Amino acid sequence: MSDLKYVFESAKIKHFVFKSKVKSYLYGSNTPLEPILNYRQCSFGQWIYDVGLPRFDHLPEMHQLEKVHRDIHDHAIYLVNLKQADRTETALAGLPKLEQLADSIVELLKQIQDKAEID
Repeated sequence: MSDLKYVFESAKIKHFVFKSKVKSYLYGSNTPLEPILNYRQCSFGQWIYDVGLPRFDHLPEMHQLEKVHRDIHDHAIYLVNLKQADRTETALAGLPKLEQLADSIVELLKQIQDKAEID
């Protein structure tokens, strides 16, 4: 696997883990959320600031990715707060938006990877 492909596969896995932990929590697991709810401390956020931006700062999609990443964290925090306020059904009803944001992240990663391979 090329270095570039590994870089992006690693990012996708980190993003998937975040999404899975949030969903697990909303469905009732005791998943610890503190490190993953902070957009800079979650493993995907660390990838953005330690790998993504240093290597791909010149691509506008990288900055879009950073924004969508913050948006998904804001939405996840909103859903977690609903769950903690015993509004589980409302929190679960917010999962489609979480999925939509997650899909946007994957698409942006693909666009960045495609452009990086051309450079």
